[in-house]
Amino acid sequence: MEYEEAINDQYGKSNLGAQILATLQREGIDTAKKIQDVLAPIEELHLRGRRATIELAQEANLNEYMKVLDIGCGIGGSARTLVSNFGCEVTGIDLCEEFCRAADLINERVGYISNIEIQQGNALDMPFNNNSFDVIFIQHVLMNIKNKERLISEIYHLLRPKGRLALNTICKGSVNPVHFPVIWANNPSISYLLPPNDLRQLFGKCGFKEISWRDDTKKVLEEIQTMRSKRPSNKPRPISLDLIIPDTRIKWKNIVRNLKEGRIMVIQGIFEHT
Repeated sequence: MEYEEAINDQYGKSNLGAQILATLQREGIDTAKKIQDVLAPIEELHLRGRRATIELAQEANLNEYMKVLDIGCGIGGSARTLVSNFGCEVTGIDLCEEFCRAADLINERVGYISNIEIQQGNALDMPFNNNSFDVIFIQHVLMNIKNKERLISEIYHLLRPKGRLALNTICKGSVNPVHFPVIWANNPSISYLLPPNDLRQLFGKCGFKEISWRDDTKKVLEEIQTMRSKRPSNKPRPISLDLIIPDTRIKWKNIVRNLKEGRIMVIQGIFEHT
């Protein structure tokens, strides 16, 4: 319970969904397409956001006939991206109650209630039957999970034969320690980073066949540099990451610093159920 409280304290901004919808209404953003476009830069809390999700889906050979589980679904951004771009059916699970409530409110607003189901729950004790999913996504979630072997084993049982796990995560770099706070943790108490090779071995130990494994750190830093080189607008930005996560300026600054100094790495991988 202490862990669950810590995670909800980290991410659980009070009345988040209502605040997001009220801000959108105040800004005159009232159609499903406009809402998705405006939320795109902030609704997926992993580095490279929507681009990373689409790349992972393509590498996992996702199609409209597949049933997908999104572990650590947040406010549902990745689930909506998968539905709108690939036409699949998505179930999302997240430990943070406010994220789940916000996901349901936004999904209802943009018309995805029939395509996306959101459940609040712990990834180490998921309420799903074995062999239930064709593809499982887990993006920037493992950093908050200490018992990674248990989670990976759970994922293996939930996948159907030849099903695929699509991974996007942050691993421990060669330099220590990590500078806090960051998006996933205000301090080391809920941050459980592994070196990439240690994590990689766990997937094989749990029965997975590796399809691909890639260090995306350089790509992430290049995209950050490109984003920073664009001329900033003087117009206020009410729809920003601050709407979802407190103190994003310092947290984002520390993430970039950690990447540049080799304290963290960004890894993308695809694994297949054997």
